[in-house]
Order: sequence, then structure tokens, then C-alpha cells
Amino acid sequence: MTNQRTLKCEHADQRLSANRRATSTVSPGLVESEADAWSILSGVLTAYALLALMITVWLFSGAAQAQAEETPRIVAIDGSLSEIVFALGKGDELVGRDTTSSYPKAATERPSVGYMRQLSAEGILSLKPTLVLATQDAKPQRVLTRLKDAGVAVEVIDNVYTPEGVAAKIKRVTAILQVPQKGTELIRKMRQSVAQATREAQQAAEQMGKPKSAIFVLNMRGGNMMVAGQGTRADEMLQLARVVNPAADAFKGYKPLTAEAAIQYNPSVLITMSHGLSASGGRDAMLDTPAIQMTEAGQQGRLLVMDDSFLTFGPRLGEAIASLVQQVYGKD
Repeated sequence: MTNQRTLKCEHADQRLSANRRATSTVSPGLVESEADAWSILSGVLTAYALLALMITVWLFSGAAQAQAEETPRIVAIDGSLSEIVFALGKGDELVGRDTTSSYPKAATERPSVGYMRQLSAEGILSLKPTLVLATQDAKPQRVLTRLKDAGVAVEVIDNVYTPEGVAAKIKRVTAILQVPQKGTELIRKMRQSVAQATREAQQAAEQMGKPKSAIFVLNMRGGNMMVAGQGTRADEMLQLARVVNPAADAFKGYKPLTAEAAIQYNPSVLITMSHGLSASGGRDAMLDTPAIQMTEAGQQGRLLVMDDSFLTFGPRLGEAIASLVQQVYGKD
């Protein structure tokens, strides 16, 4: 009996030892499995974090690239439009202009696409514009059509040579460039300066007793002067400055000035612009023509040379009027 009990106890001890060994064998495995799981989970989370970071960087870089691609590249065809673009704070977007754009100086530093009435589609397209601003004076029409066919947005703006025409032009460009507040302020300043300049012009003419008369000379070739009649920018500018244009009663547009007409008009002053003077051979060449020598302007040597932006009819219209008034009425 004692032997049997001893055997049973030994068997029990053996089973207990076996269970202990089993337990001691499984526990390290479980610990290792949990560690591996945490390690894997940590790696997955790190991978997701890196992926999220990469996606974020890609999205931001894509947005930046899209914004860069959407930045307008403007070509302005008319000096007044270039001036308006700069006055509205959009000069950095101007990538090209025509030869009539002489103000501000930064505009002249942009590539030129040529004269506004002799445009070339190739020259404009080479600047990769997204927007072309042009007035009705831009020619030929087929060039503008080709630009549209090439996918370029082309906006043709009315060009009325009056203060309200300038205001309408500014308003239209403002709407296209989406800067309404700046446009409203620019129009206000332009109207204010024009009102002041025209008041001063009226006062100067009244103090003189009667308005002075002047002929605007576009250029002179072979002794023949091309002068401004009714309906021209020059004629409108003379009216705003309270200066009489005798040629306006005789014809519309620009026509050669005959000797008989020069003597009949007998202007007090001849007016031209810098490029017109150089194309005419200089000051002496213009004043020394026999017909002009018979006029008051020729006898007194009254030839006014205005800046090339004189007839732009842009935001600085009031300044142009004031300058003309001062030179016509401020000197005898």
C-alpha cells in the first residue's frame, strides 16, 4: 500500500513538473509574439505617417504649381491699357506691350509686340500670354482672331477719347482683372484731376481774353505736314485745354496741311510729340517751312513738343491737360 501511495505521489509530482515546464515554455513565446505585434504595428503606423506626409507635400506642391500656372500673363496693346494695368497694381502680370506703351518706365522694359496697327500673331504668341487686352484701334483683326483660335483670352475694349471714355475703359479693365476697389479709386482720382485741369484751362483762356489757336502736327514728310482735324485724340485734347483747333472745322481725321490752309488757320502755336518731331527732321525743319513762316506760330517760333504719352487718354489724362494748358497759356 505504501509503495502504491508513493508511486501515485511520484506521478503527481511528475505531472506538476510537466505543467510547470509547459508553462515556462509557452510564456516566453507569448511575450515574443506580443513584442513582434507591437513592432509590426509601430512600423505600419510609421509607414502611414510617412505616406500622409508625402501626400500632403504632393498636394501642396500641386496647388502651388496650379497657382503658378493660373497666374495671368497679360499683353497690353495700347499705351492707355498698359498704364491702367500698372495703376491697378497688376504690372507684375504684364509680359508684353505695344510700341505706344511709354509709361510707366517699367512698361517700356517689357518685350514689345510692335505697333498696335501692325500686329503679328507670332510675336504675341511667343510671349505665351493667357490674356490680351486691346482697344478697338488694334489691327489687323485677323491677328486677334488667330489669338482666340490659339486659346488666348482676348478682350477688346472701347476707346472713346473723352474723360468718361477713360473712366469706362478703366472700369472695364478693372472688371477683367477683378480689382473693383482699386478701379473705383483710380477713376475718382482721374476725374478729380481732369476737373481741376479744365477749370484752370478755362481761367487761363478768360485771362487771355480769348482762347489761343493751335495745330497738332502728327509728322512731316517731304515738307508736308500731317495735321489733326475733327474726331482725333489731338482735337479732343485741345478742346479739353480750351485751345481752338482751326483744322477741326475743315476736315475729320488727319490730312496734309496745304500752304493756303496754314496761312488761313494762322495758329498761335504748333504742337507735336517727340516721335513726330524726330520723324519730321527736327524743330528747325518744322518751323522753317515757307507756309509756317507766314503764321504767328512760325514767326514767334512757338513749337511745343509734348511727351509721347501725351495722347494716351489713360489715368493721367488730367496731368496731360494741365501740361498743355501751362505750355500754351503760360508762355508768350
